[in-house]
Amino acid sequence: MSLVAWVGVKGAGGASTAALAVASVWPRDRKVLFAELDPAGGELAARFALAPDPGIVQLGAAFRHALSPEEVWSNAQTLSGGVPVLVGPASAQQGHALGHLWEHLGPVLAALPDTDVIADCGRLEPGSPILELAGHATVVVLAARPTLEGVAHLRARLAAPVAPVSDAPTGIVLTADRPYSAAEVEAAVGVKVIGVLPRDDRAAAMLNGQPGSASALSRTALVRAARDMAAAISGVARVARVPQVARVPQIARAVVLSGPTP
Repeated sequence: MSLVAWVGVKGAGGASTAALAVASVWPRDRKVLFAELDPAGGELAARFALAPDPGIVQLGAAFRHALSPEEVWSNAQTLSGGVPVLVGPASAQQGHALGHLWEHLGPVLAALPDTDVIADCGRLEPGSPILELAGHATVVVLAARPTLEGVAHLRARLAAPVAPVSDAPTGIVLTADRPYSAAEVEAAVGVKVIGVLPRDDRAAAMLNGQPGSASALSRTALVRAARDMAAAISGVARVARVPQVARVPQIARAVVLSGPTP
């Protein structure tokens, strides 16, 4: 059981698609839940023609003082590809109305029995209610573009704590493969790049609910890269679940993560 906080750095188009791609190819020996937890509003329901309920809004409506794993699962839906999802709020107004639910979600998702949770947290703006949840993450993934602006935003994000209290190992996912390479981005920011998702508009469209062949999608460069990322991140999560003495501090800029660098 682990909680992967997936954070989109400003300008990182495709961050949510990358998170969903990784969830879709998560190692088969691990159960996974994709949680759409961007307080600014989600897109899963619209993209996959899902009902808004059950989801996090319905979970919040029933919330009083505590939250159980059973309640989380009873509010999950399943995508056509078989990935269980917790549909997020449709708007920032709905996200704000969830109130104290946000602070209770983190420990419950981090301890969800026999399940790894990939939480799409959006951009983690100052004062965001999702900051509390990110403090319970087993692994923090920052999704960014390998551009001058993207690297600048990435540096700024790394200079600020992801959560009030967090010692989770941190790595970077690049949502494009140019103009700068993974090695160049690593050298610029001092944090390991877990993987690079090449641009593939057709594969991205299918991942986001457009019709297409599942077998053809599985052979695309985007999905192959996502599979390598999933293996690397789940490997880090396994190590990070070891007692605190073995944890890698988030403030360490030269974070060593397992898995190949593209």
